Amino acid sequence: MKYTIEKLLERLQDNLYSERAAMRIYWSQVDRVKDPDIALLLRSIASTEAHHAALLADRIRALGGEPQGDTPYEEKEIMALVEEMRTDEDLLRLNIILEDMAVNSYRQDAMASPDAETAQVLEKIMVDEAEHSQRFLQALFQLRERHKDEEGDALAVFTVAMEKGIKRLARPWLEMFMSGVIGALHVTFGAVAMAAAAGAVGGDANHGGALLVGALFFPIGFVLLKLSQSELFTENFLIPVIPVIDGKEHPGLLAKLWGLTLLGNLLGAVIFAFVVYLGGKGVLGSLPSGYLLSLTHHKLSRPFMETLMSAVFAGAIITTMTWLVLATRSDVAKLMAIWSCIFVMAVGSFTHVVVSTSEVLLGKVYGAQVTLGLWFSRLFLPASLGNLLGGMFLIALLHYLQVLHARKERSLYRRRREAALEKAIKEKLRL
Repeated sequence: MKYTIEKLLERLQDNLYSERAAMRIYWSQVDRVKDPDIALLLRSIASTEAHHAALLADRIRALGGEPQGDTPYEEKEIMALVEEMRTDEDLLRLNIILEDMAVNSYRQDAMASPDAETAQVLEKIMVDEAEHSQRFLQALFQLRERHKDEEGDALAVFTVAMEKGIKRLARPWLEMFMSGVIGALHVTFGAVAMAAAAGAVGGDANHGGALLVGALFFPIGFVLLKLSQSELFTENFLIPVIPVIDGKEHPGLLAKLWGLTLLGNLLGAVIFAFVVYLGGKGVLGSLPSGYLLSLTHHKLSRPFMETLMSAVFAGAIITTMTWLVLATRSDVAKLMAIWSCIFVMAVGSFTHVVVSTSEVLLGKVYGAQVTLGLWFSRLFLPASLGNLLGGMFLIALLHYLQVLHARKERSLYRRRREAALEKAIKEKLRL
């Protein structure tokens, strides 16, 4: 049903009040919001609302009326709502509701307008208001995206791990392989530092003081590993696993990553030992030799089950380190997490397949009796299996189960919260 001219003038005047009120409401929010990008958005939209008010005033005059002064019938109620909004997110939700209300109002007025030119103006304003709603909605999504890793809970860490895991699985094969080679070189430097420090105080892997001192220096290799963005086979039991068990990526990509990084790690360990062999026993100085010989004997003389269980703990502590590094934003905290976890691995004599292989190869250079069969049966097989079990099932899978329910509950909570906010706003405005 079409309006009369008198009714149209009345509706135009109501819309003029609303546009002026919207302009003041948005300007009042500029100093309240904490996010500078949202403040810029509010300024932009407030300026557009002022332009709308000018267009409406022109149409009122063109139809023979006279724009009236402000009688902000809803502005006081909305301003009170603005005062009640505690977060930027709540303000954005309020603004989305207000813009959606404006869209519906302008659509109805445009359809009922008896004047074609006025209908075109109302339709243009309606399109602008719909765009405002979308811009506020986009700002809301961006705000959540920027702050999702600041929540400090397991779900936030899980989300970061998911994103990093997808990227890690998408790399070319050569990048995966070379990252593994470099990673082995880095952790072997840590093993050499440990052997040198331990050799300076005891020189025997069974000497308590030597073990403790060496463990303090061993994390150097893992600091190099993390800072250089290289990787170990055992580091891939969390980040790339999460998108696979969550159904986002194919298990074949994970198998490819594991295979290439493990091969790269083994080649890196061989390269390091071969360079030492070419240079002679003195290339690493005199301190590491005795400790490396003792450590090699210790690694290869342990029973299969002892090495397996030791490797389970090593896999668990390495994956814990990966989780902790993801969970903190501070570089100092990351460093403390790396140092603490790797110290525990070293002082507990836990068996890491790559590091232990490097140590055994260096021990062979210094004269230890090592054969390929002995290394494979006593070290590689139980260590790689144990690392996988510890990293995947003791840590990664448990963290996944930890966040699986939390993710659903967080989504449900957010929907309920938004519905309650929308209901409160509409009740306040008596809609």
